[in-house]
Amino acid sequence: MNLPHHLTPRRHPDTAFRIFEGEAVLISPTQNMVRLLNVTGSRIWELLDGEHSIADIAAILSQEFEVSPAHALSSVRAFVQTLAERQLILLEP
Repeated sequence: MNLPHHLTPRRHPDTAFRIFEGEAVLISPTQNMVRLLNVTGSRIWELLDGEHSIADIAAILSQEFEVSPAHALSSVRAFVQTLAERQLILLEP
């Protein structure tokens, strides 16, 4: 499924997290799950503040990681979809 780029994802209020040396550790008490994100995933996680759309996040990553806008958008959509399926984030129009 290709998520619309205008959606504004935000972290689920039940998902706790800490960032250590640029990598985020997510803790979901409702699912008894701990997940470690790499640097790119951690940067996306930081931007999931309910203020940035998927397109905004992709544009930021494209500049910061020097990848094409199309590649960044595809990657952000896939990652956000995975987080949403695992109920770690909420998707808002």
